[in-house]
Amino acid sequence: MSKLYRSRRDKKVTGLCGGLAEAMNVDATLLRLLVVITTFFTGGTVIFIYFIAAIVIPKEPGYDQPPYDPYMNSYGRQPYQGGWQSHKPYPPQHAPHHGGGHNAFEAAKPANNIDEMMKDIEKKALQREVEELRAKVARFEKQSNDSKGDV
Repeated sequence: MSKLYRSRRDKKVTGLCGGLAEAMNVDATLLRLLVVITTFFTGGTVIFIYFIAAIVIPKEPGYDQPPYDPYMNSYGRQPYQGGWQSHKPYPPQHAPHHGGGHNAFEAAKPANNIDEMMKDIEKKALQREVEELRAKVARFEKQSNDSKGDV
């Protein structure tokens, strides 16, 4: 049997159930479920024992991982450095470059093209909807004229 630690990888509250599950070679979810069920039967005493054990049992040795940053190293962002005070402005080579004859108007052209395409699609959809509504109105008027003749 290995030494008992609070897990750093399989952790929900304190990592105690994850560490116990690793030491006993069982599924951590089943152990957590067992703790919840026994909490109801013992009237909450298990919660007190759980937190005492979490204080006494040490964390699994290893390193603390930095928080997950999904945008790290993308779009010129710097990796997480640990807080607001450690923020440094980007170096000059990461500044946006507008050379090579490109200007803001030329960069906006594709967006205008997309806008025109969207307007065209909306226009066609509205025309089709108006045609369908006219057909429904014509059918309704025909039905109402046919029923008036029967009276």
